[in-house]
Amino acid sequence: MDIQVLRKMKKEVGITNGEIAELSGIPVSTVNKIFSGATKNPRYATLLAIEQVLASREKLPFTYNPMTEEPTLIKETVQPYQYRARKYEREDIDKLSEYTRAELINGRLYMMAAPSRMHQWVVSELLFLIKNHIRKKKGKCKAYASPFDVRLFEDDSVCVQPDILVVCNPDILTDSGCSGAPDWIVEVVSESNASYDYITKQMQYQRAGVKEYWVVDPFQRLVSVMNWECPERTRQYTYQEAVSSGVLEGLQISFQEIEEGF
Repeated sequence: MDIQVLRKMKKEVGITNGEIAELSGIPVSTVNKIFSGATKNPRYATLLAIEQVLASREKLPFTYNPMTEEPTLIKETVQPYQYRARKYEREDIDKLSEYTRAELINGRLYMMAAPSRMHQWVVSELLFLIKNHIRKKKGKCKAYASPFDVRLFEDDSVCVQPDILVVCNPDILTDSGCSGAPDWIVEVVSESNASYDYITKQMQYQRAGVKEYWVVDPFQRLVSVMNWECPERTRQYTYQEAVSSGVLEGLQISFQEIEEGF
């Protein structure tokens, strides 16, 4: 990202460094140093936040983290935060720090907020049950939890971080994550961004060849199962019903028990 482009955008918008700082959550001293050239190599996430302010003139749900010197999302927003200023590529994901959670879907970069305690409880309990089942059955599949990069297509147009993924083909596992479609993906929705998991990501998972996809909604106490290999398995469950995995034979999940332990 070229600072000269940001300077041009800033001039066209007619916004001050103070206003950029107020809208982005970045200290005005940092903004001043970036635009004056005093900071030679600004952090990439900081430039992304400034770019979004210049593109939208909207207040961002960021706070500035002095430990990482980067803007950080402070809460879950109406949807995972989307930068609309330009088309993004795999390199943009790679430039972000290890502290930044982001997903790339067809040129759009979605910055992910920290999950809630309920979300993390469901994910951790479910991952434990899945891993324990695989060990007991001496299975060869592997289960992972976010943050874990999954590049669904060879052109790197989609890089996501599912809450839980199960991979039974070791050939698609890499040192940096997974390159290809996992066999099973589970997403636990947040109260405010359900459409992102139900629609946006579901379309990509189906197109990539994921065998089974679960969307767990702790707020409505529902589990939506999409099995694209066996459509007859596709249905919606309540928390009172045991949900069987179509990928790991014999595995049944009681979400009511998971909820009761919260």
